[in-house]
Amino acid sequence: MPPTKKAKTNDGTPSSRGGALTSTTIDDLTALTTAQLYSLSSRRHRDESRESVRRAQEERDRAYVALEQSQRWLERANEHLERQEENAREAHREYMDAKNLLVRVRQASSAAVEMMGGRAAAAAEDSSDDEAGALGMMAGRMSTGSTMAGSKSRKVPFIQDLIVEFAKAGELNDGKKLAEADTDLVPRKDRSQFVNSMKLVEELWTEEEELFLRSSSDEINESLEELKVIAETIAVRCLTKLNEWEGRTDPTPTGHQKPSFVSIGTRARRVFVSRKKGNAEEEEEV
Repeated sequence: MPPTKKAKTNDGTPSSRGGALTSTTIDDLTALTTAQLYSLSSRRHRDESRESVRRAQEERDRAYVALEQSQRWLERANEHLERQEENAREAHREYMDAKNLLVRVRQASSAAVEMMGGRAAAAAEDSSDDEAGALGMMAGRMSTGSTMAGSKSRKVPFIQDLIVEFAKAGELNDGKKLAEADTDLVPRKDRSQFVNSMKLVEELWTEEEELFLRSSSDEINESLEELKVIAETIAVRCLTKLNEWEGRTDPTPTGHQKPSFVSIGTRARRVFVSRKKGNAEEEEEV
């Protein structure tokens, strides 16, 4: 069957059918425009999403860096804390050692005072009345320390007076020698005796006594009684050793022997000179 011819309008376009095609074209164009708008919107959302992801990754990287830095800080803090704990343990050990040392010093000083007091009492029983009185006075002086340490009437100070003064003033805290300590009790003319007496003290004091005397002035002032006992013990030891070196049968100090720095220094100088001559003779023989 032959195809029918379409009717045309005056302008040459299809009449009713042409109107329908125009409407479809408009819908297609609208749909195409809408699709393009959706496509543009999707691209924009995609770009925004990618930007958000990029920012999130950057934030994550920064968080990782901050976390690593925090971990390093934490490690350093832990190391510092361990060092502080170790220092605290070391300080506690030193404190306990110093405390035990002080206890030993006190015990040794008390034993020395008791021993010297007993010797003086025993000697007093066998001596004449005059010598017994002198020895009894010495024992009382050793037990109380008031006469030997605080008397202002003495012109020449005893070596324990000098030791007490040096320790209370903190003169020995920096490790200086006794002869280098500052004092107004020693005249310039007696300087050599002072040096020799202090040299003898440094030769005869024990490690515990030296450590105690080289404590700070605050620590010394908290233990003044122990300071006096130690100083007097050193003075008696100097007299005893000088008597022994001088060949006395009983080296126990007698009542008339005073531990003034002049007397001790003079006797110590003779010992040092004799010792030096003996060493020189031995070297010549070799």
